[in-house]
Amino acid sequence: MVILTVIPILLLTGIIYYITYTPIFDYGEPLPKIVIERVEFKPEVIVVYVRNIGQDTVTIAQADIDDAPIDAIIKPTNVLTRLSSAQLMINYRWIEGRPYEIGITTSDGTRFASSIEIATLTPEPDSEQLFYFALLGIYVGVIPVALGFLWFPSMQRVREHWNEFFLSITAGLLVFLAIDAIVEAFEIVDKFVVMNNSKVLIPMIMISTFLFLLLTVNKAGDSSYNDGNISLTLNTPDNITTNNNKDDVVTTNHNLRLHIAYMISVGIGLHNLGEGLAIGAALAVGAIALSKFLIIGFTIHNSTEGFAIASPLVRSKVKIAHFAMLGMIAGIPTIVGTWIGGFINIPIVSVVFLAVGAGAILQVVYAIFGLMSSKMSVAILSKYNIVGLVTGMLVMYLTSLLV
Repeated sequence: MVILTVIPILLLTGIIYYITYTPIFDYGEPLPKIVIERVEFKPEVIVVYVRNIGQDTVTIAQADIDDAPIDAIIKPTNVLTRLSSAQLMINYRWIEGRPYEIGITTSDGTRFASSIEIATLTPEPDSEQLFYFALLGIYVGVIPVALGFLWFPSMQRVREHWNEFFLSITAGLLVFLAIDAIVEAFEIVDKFVVMNNSKVLIPMIMISTFLFLLLTVNKAGDSSYNDGNISLTLNTPDNITTNNNKDDVVTTNHNLRLHIAYMISVGIGLHNLGEGLAIGAALAVGAIALSKFLIIGFTIHNSTEGFAIASPLVRSKVKIAHFAMLGMIAGIPTIVGTWIGGFINIPIVSVVFLAVGAGAILQVVYAIFGLMSSKMSVAILSKYNIVGLVTGMLVMYLTSLLV
């Protein structure tokens, strides 16, 4: 049995060896491929980090700024094997606020370039910069969520059937956030991530997160069912009817809605962590300009997140402490993200968190539809719910135009 298992592996190894060392399969030299991972601006110095992501070894022959050749100190060497990296230090009196194009030319004459829209001093992790990025995270992530909670009193005063419409709007808001996270993850992969098949990681991580959370929530629901509680997925109607006491049903429904609000908060928090990573990294390398209008745009855009968190709680009495906790879970990750993105900037980390956030958000959407199907007197795909879903996505899209 062991021999039969090993034979295919040995044959595969032999075929790979034969293809690798047989000249008949050589059809010219592979094209070089270098990626400029990061550009740092320091006083009178530009530091460029490059990596060879091609199939063969390449030699860096020249560096240039705006097509003008310039001397550069290359560490550890200008000869890069596959997936190895190098650091180029260029002595250059760059000007704050102006755009630059950094070029790297290999020995065969192939040029690779990275455009910097706005040159700005790369932040160092001191107390002043930590406070600055934390303040940015508060304005972009924490305050907007808190502002969104201010919708809650008005939402409680509307008629009960509007609650279903609010839930469908929430689902639309979250669907847009999931799509936005996926698109942003692919953009980061296209620009920075050097791993082969790295794009495949995004749907893999997203689906795995969705299934893992679904399994976790189902197990939690099965466990709590024995204590008189309910599951948080689409099987909620059957579980709700098992409570004989009316007060138990009310308590159980309140707990369900509170749990869904926390799930939404966690999903949005993961999304905001990825968003913070992207914002911090972009500011650190001068990819975007920080302005009052940008902060205002993010504040308006992200204020809808507070609405999404609060909508499942419309028919529940919720303590202020819960809102404070929900706001911190959703907003504080933005601060952490700006710190990591601004001072460390590991692109694959941004991709992972954005994909995890997308998967978590989609699982929350699934749970919301479970809540809606258990409580609604009309079909889940009624025209009101479809309009609410589309409205949620449209609101997020229109506010995203401000960013």
